[in-house]
Amino acid sequence: MATIFVAPVRTRLAQGLETCFTPPVVPLVVGVVCWYETWPRPEGLLWALGGIGSWLTLCLAAAFCAVRLGWWPELMPTRRGHRVALLVMVTVLSAVVWLGCAYGGAPPRLLAFGAAGPLLVVLVLLGTCATNVSLHTSAAAAGVTQLTLLLDPRCVVLYGVVAAIAWSRLYLGAHTRGQVLAGAALGVAACAALAEFTR
Repeated sequence: MATIFVAPVRTRLAQGLETCFTPPVVPLVVGVVCWYETWPRPEGLLWALGGIGSWLTLCLAAAFCAVRLGWWPELMPTRRGHRVALLVMVTVLSAVVWLGCAYGGAPPRLLAFGAAGPLLVVLVLLGTCATNVSLHTSAAAAGVTQLTLLLDPRCVVLYGVVAAIAWSRLYLGAHTRGQVLAGAALGVAACAALAEFTR
């Protein structure tokens, strides 16, 4: 008789948070902010979708190719050396897409918001050289910080989601407390600095 293993509710919750709040949350939030900032003109949404869509597509294609070539074992590698290589690739692609949008005539304010992605990736890359910074937590903290500072201060309640994501990374053993806190701090710092810059 086969034994059916049912994962505990906490484990399923932690895995669900890990899956739903992957690092591409930041570009999606930037898109929402860009759309809000240019409403009712549609070009903000079009530039945001074009830039974010291009960046995500390029990053996923490059990561998939790297896995196929055996450079690292999975799309989101856990070993530090592999993560550094992935983040270098993402940084280069972020800069290329951002420069393409600038050259293509994207509105300056949207370019300022869009700089959150490359800036955060560079900060996380530098942090990863020292320790295995939590990408999930940094992305979530950056997204909530942008929403809070640029859209509505009441979005501060969404830091509860950041705390839940941090808990999931700890519960699953993916990161230490210091790595989770470092990720959150980098996410908040990058987006707070850009929000101040774009005022």
